[in-house]
Amino acid sequence: MSAAKDSDARFVRRVPKAATRRKAISLADVRTGLRLIASLFVSWLLPQRSWRFVARHGSGVAGVLAGKTTKPVEARMTRALGANSGDAGTRFAADLRGARYEVALQCLRGYRLGGWNPKITVTGREHIDAALRRGKGCVLWVAHFVFAPNVAKVGLHELGFRVSHLSRPDHGFSSTRFGIRCLNPVRRVFEDRYLKERIVFDRGHPAPALLRARKAVAGNGIVSFTAGAWEGSSLVESGFFKSRITLAMGPVWLARAGGAVLIPVFAMRTAHDEFVVEVDPPIDVEAGSSEEECMVAAATDFLRRHEQRVLKYPGQWRGWSSLRDD
Repeated sequence: MSAAKDSDARFVRRVPKAATRRKAISLADVRTGLRLIASLFVSWLLPQRSWRFVARHGSGVAGVLAGKTTKPVEARMTRALGANSGDAGTRFAADLRGARYEVALQCLRGYRLGGWNPKITVTGREHIDAALRRGKGCVLWVAHFVFAPNVAKVGLHELGFRVSHLSRPDHGFSSTRFGIRCLNPVRRVFEDRYLKERIVFDRGHPAPALLRARKAVAGNGIVSFTAGAWEGSSLVESGFFKSRITLAMGPVWLARAGGAVLIPVFAMRTAHDEFVVEVDPPIDVEAGSSEEECMVAAATDFLRRHEQRVLKYPGQWRGWSSLRDD
């Protein structure tokens, strides 16, 4: 069964939420700060081959102490994997929770002498090269796999690509004012080494970020988005693995507006410290008689390309928690 069907997908217009004042600090910030201190010692002192075990079990203890459960994710994984999957949902949900902790270890290791140096294989770079030869830039639509924020940036940077990434203020660990100022830089500063620039999207004033992104594309540059529905007013909602998922259409809009090529990117771990970045052939952003139809077609194509990768790496896809039951 296909994960996404044309008949299941529909365009949705979201009314932008008014900007609200963020909380100053939260108890979760305190827990995150303590976790980052502990993670610093783990990332600097323990060999990388031990990280997966430490993160998986450490995150389990932290989840119990914080009163957080993976049951909703387990249920959706089990539905997607089939009735005969046994305890696979429980196992993969624990893998995903641990992998999120590993991402922090990767960033923290990057601050140690010698840094974090994984083996990253990039396939399909010819699609980016071909897009840049057209002279109108390209937009990378990066699937929301847990290691992608680090691995895709590092892998593409090593090939010489200079990427402008559209981001949110709360990218990292926290959405409070304290977290944005003091915790999130642990990730942002590390990632920014591998970017041309970070374009921060302000929900209250989105125009400057969109203008910068259009300018980057107009200069035959590369702009990347992480697939999700955190921001934006143009959305597509589609059936996906017996549930429903919503994606923001910013990447499709930008590609259409600038005449750029829209390219899906998938980044996964294949071994203990080996990763792959798969750059797919472009998505047609003109496959419809109207802008809304084009967005629906592009989102459906993007989700179809997810299916086998999600089934192959269920413990790495972060989209499980954003699925909604029918």
